[in-house]
Amino acid sequence: MSVETSVITGLSSEGSLKKALQAGLTHDDFEICDEEFAWMVERSESKMPITPIFFKRKFPEFDFQIVDEPLVDLIDELKKERAYIQISSAIDELLGGEDPLDQDNALDKASGFIEVIEQVRKMSGHHSYVLIKAGWEAHYQKMKSLAALRSNGDIPGIPTGLEHLDHHWGGLQGETAYLYLGRPGDAKSFSLAQLVIEAAWAGYRAVMFSPEMSEYQHTCRFHTLLSGKKEVQEACGLSEAFPNRALREGRGFNMKTYRRFCQWLDSELPGEMVLFTQKYRREKMTVGYIRSILKDVDADLVIIDPVYKLRPPRYRGTRWEELGEITDGLVDLAHEFNVPVVLSNQANRAMVGAKDDAPSMNSSFGSDTPVQEADTVVGVRHFDSERKLKLKCTKNRYGERFMFEARFLPNYGVLQDITPINDVYSRGFDQDKLAQIEAQLEADEAAEAENDTYA
Repeated sequence: MSVETSVITGLSSEGSLKKALQAGLTHDDFEICDEEFAWMVERSESKMPITPIFFKRKFPEFDFQIVDEPLVDLIDELKKERAYIQISSAIDELLGGEDPLDQDNALDKASGFIEVIEQVRKMSGHHSYVLIKAGWEAHYQKMKSLAALRSNGDIPGIPTGLEHLDHHWGGLQGETAYLYLGRPGDAKSFSLAQLVIEAAWAGYRAVMFSPEMSEYQHTCRFHTLLSGKKEVQEACGLSEAFPNRALREGRGFNMKTYRRFCQWLDSELPGEMVLFTQKYRREKMTVGYIRSILKDVDADLVIIDPVYKLRPPRYRGTRWEELGEITDGLVDLAHEFNVPVVLSNQANRAMVGAKDDAPSMNSSFGSDTPVQEADTVVGVRHFDSERKLKLKCTKNRYGERFMFEARFLPNYGVLQDITPINDVYSRGFDQDKLAQIEAQLEADEAAEAENDTYA
């Protein structure tokens, strides 16, 4: 069974082209199954369902075999295979049995081989250049993929579980760095755990580096959040989530039911949650260690919580210099591996602001570098008595600032958006600005009409 066949089978079983479009796959990436992929794209653009039943009716001769390998890994393997085929074909063409004394043909073939190598290098290298005018077709294809996702009700990135974040950010997207700020006990780590389980629930591989909390603590929190999902409760026969405190203490819940829940997750959870912790707090993680792990693990999402617990590449005279080097290295990972990287840092107590407000981008403790390097900064604040969490985005490189509240019950895995979404933000202006623009346009039209009359 070829990689192309496996990818087509995975896309059909999942019923969505979202992961293929996110990875930038086009018809050119399929040599054998180009007709099948074209059929899926047509169905997606027409908002028609993609299911194994419809697929088998259309292509009865197709070798439809479901494989255990995650779809994201198959897509990555397909892209690597396509690059390998291009290079192999170029080598065959270069050594194609022509007269070695025919210098003209040899030079032409060598030039063609070098061109293919350069194209592959551009696609897989760390640096790239683009001719904005001449390269419009690739950009247009990207826009078509985004439009297809949006028309099907999907978002371009990895879902977060909070409607406001998915609405304003389009989910967590590649080559983007996100920073969470908050005081101790204000649910920074809980918010990041929510990102992990939502990514895994959507079929992605979320990798979390936690130099602060232990494996046991994280596993209990993940299980509380996952058991709080209605779909999981219905599948496992749960009436409520496993309380986090009960899991931590090992009492207050039915052990057989918990075993059934764990077995269900092992067999049914679409994605993966990969956790790296340190055994001894004195032996701190480094950016180099994180990078080495990411080279071996095909991560779709990377979370580091918190950054100030990492060890700098080299010791500096001040802590803010060390934190700056750590942050700079972590943000580079987002571009190197084309994944969203989410960081967390403490908020400065003196600069948090009003008692009923969440931290802003001016309250990063120890150094301003995390705020400067991140594309987006979100402050979180937990109001225990009101059972809510306030989230405030004060830096958003790709849109407007926004703020919203969520219902928050950490012991029962509840983090739900309760603030109505204001769609104005997605268009980049508010209603008052829109009224000013419309009034100015009307004034300009009236002035032009008056000038025409006098003329």
